[in-house]
Amino acid sequence: MMISVNKAFYLSVFSLFSLGLVKAQDKVPFGVVKAEEGYAMVRVHKDNYRKIIDKIRMKTGDVFIYDKPAPGETEWLWIKYPDRDYDSEKPFERYDSINKEGMVNKNRVVFVDKLPQFTPSKSKNGRSLIFTDDTNPKIPGNQRTKIIIDVYPSYAKLKKQEKDAEGNIIKLDKVKPWGIGKDLPEDLTEIKSIRVQQPGRGSVFVRDAIKNMFQPTMDFSNVGVTAIDNDHIFLYMINGSGENRYTTIWTIKQGKVESQIIYKNPR
Repeated sequence: MMISVNKAFYLSVFSLFSLGLVKAQDKVPFGVVKAEEGYAMVRVHKDNYRKIIDKIRMKTGDVFIYDKPAPGETEWLWIKYPDRDYDSEKPFERYDSINKEGMVNKNRVVFVDKLPQFTPSKSKNGRSLIFTDDTNPKIPGNQRTKIIIDVYPSYAKLKKQEKDAEGNIIKLDKVKPWGIGKDLPEDLTEIKSIRVQQPGRGSVFVRDAIKNMFQPTMDFSNVGVTAIDNDHIFLYMINGSGENRYTTIWTIKQGKVESQIIYKNPR
């Protein structure tokens, strides 16, 4: 009887997390640290206790991918995340390899799509997605933070292609492409620019942060912008389709893009 009760409790916990994800972010299960101390310890089970193996930080906008409830735990989440180089002097890092994992206490983290959401809209020509921070109605409209994603037809056919043995395009002008397979569609689109408009700040994403990102979504159910505060903003998207579908998230720190996680997840 006790086994059945424990099993039912575990399943109910799992269902709670699953429903939370399915409702708004079953496709983009990203999380960040949200704790007074500004960090969360990553742990694993070892010798009957939870051993600390790493630390993720709010200050640096570390993003992780929620994988599942930690096995046998009710207060812990199993996460995956990239191996970050905190000593790097590069202004931007793109991570397309998720090679670290462990568990974090669920009370020290929050899912990105549960943070305050920016209001979505489209430009008059339909080419741009605009996200406006309307969380404080006292701030005049022309002084509110905005993130603008410009999407235009692609000229990728002019780029030099490299293919693997199966005929898949693996590089365009020596850079890995996203959202395409063996051929380039006639109606191919790509992200041309992402702009940050913020009082006292403003920037355009560096080219490396948007390079070779094809077939970006124009569907607001697959893209969103949220923020912990004015210094930590997150933009996530699910782009492409079928076997060429991919998911990505950018961390915008103090008005400038700092890092990106991007990975292929066919569907």
